[in-house]
Amino acid sequence: MVAALLLMGSVAATAGPSFYGYIKLDASLDSAKTNDGDFAYVVLPYAEGEEDNEFNMTAKQTRLGMKFTADDESDVEVGGRVEFDFYGGGGENKPNPMLRHAYLTMDFDALQVLAGQTSDLISPLNPTTLNYIVLWKSGNIGYRRPQIRLSKSMKLGEGSKLTLAASANRNMGRDEDGEDTGQPSLQGRLGFATKLAGGKPATLGVSGVYGTETDAAGDEFERTGVSVDVAVPLGDMFEIKGEYFTGKNLAVHLGGVGQGIAVEPDTTARGREADGATEIEASGWWAQLTVRPSDAVCVNLGAGTDDPELPDYACADMIEKNTSYYGNVIWNVTPSAYIGLEYMMLETEYVGFDEEPSAYEDNRVQLSLGYKF
Repeated sequence: MVAALLLMGSVAATAGPSFYGYIKLDASLDSAKTNDGDFAYVVLPYAEGEEDNEFNMTAKQTRLGMKFTADDESDVEVGGRVEFDFYGGGGENKPNPMLRHAYLTMDFDALQVLAGQTSDLISPLNPTTLNYIVLWKSGNIGYRRPQIRLSKSMKLGEGSKLTLAASANRNMGRDEDGEDTGQPSLQGRLGFATKLAGGKPATLGVSGVYGTETDAAGDEFERTGVSVDVAVPLGDMFEIKGEYFTGKNLAVHLGGVGQGIAVEPDTTARGREADGATEIEASGWWAQLTVRPSDAVCVNLGAGTDDPELPDYACADMIEKNTSYYGNVIWNVTPSAYIGLEYMMLETEYVGFDEEPSAYEDNRVQLSLGYKF
């Protein structure tokens, strides 16, 4: 992969490529088993009712990327980005690369066109966590997928602008169910940004997604979601940001704790007809306070929760709620190197066998060391 990036850089030498990335080591100790260990989505049910701690150490979040800007003599500005990390499977000490971003942009006078794979429009912010999973399945939705996107920004006076964006996206689903719909999923966002005292921008956005998927029986299911995002700096030292979402069948966007469709089990013994399958509705939020007491130190405190509404026939292994609380300190030893320490408490509630949720907790301590280039 590294050789491929170098080759791309040499081929595009006249297009001004620039390499970036970081090396990152994560060492974590969990009081209970999580999915999947190197990072923590949810807490797994305790084996025989007892916690089973685990220790992990990995360099798989190490990231390599290249940005380019074409130097064509044209009124259209052309650029792009390719980025990988190493969470693509494989052995712990010989992991496979995973494509994160691969897209090109064309800036016309009227609008910007983006084509390729990159992050969703819906719910564009992320919390600052050392845990690789940035509260996905704990209130933060949105992932990365192939798309064609159109964006338009308009100035609203000095220091303010309005941005409207829409995209047609690869319509992913369970196995081939997303592609079987014969149409892309659609996303859009309306964002407002303005500079506050001190010149730092505050942002407010509303975004949404609509798509469908078809199962093997030919039944069609909808995927809908709406999100609100906000980020506000409070002087030079503080910042607050967060998001709220609500929708249904959002598993491919990591909402509903990764649960999109609930399939009713065989109900013959119950003496009634099965309802088949239904979309799982869910809502969630996350919020973070950032404190920067100096240029070298950053402190982040936050929480998030994802609360799906499961049908009454939900199986005992389905998740009723997933919540995370975290705090971390990141010390920039030099402008390019840092050391971070994070505590995170995760609580996952499963559907109980006696009509009551069963909750499992994990206390996670993570040490991260990184070098940015």
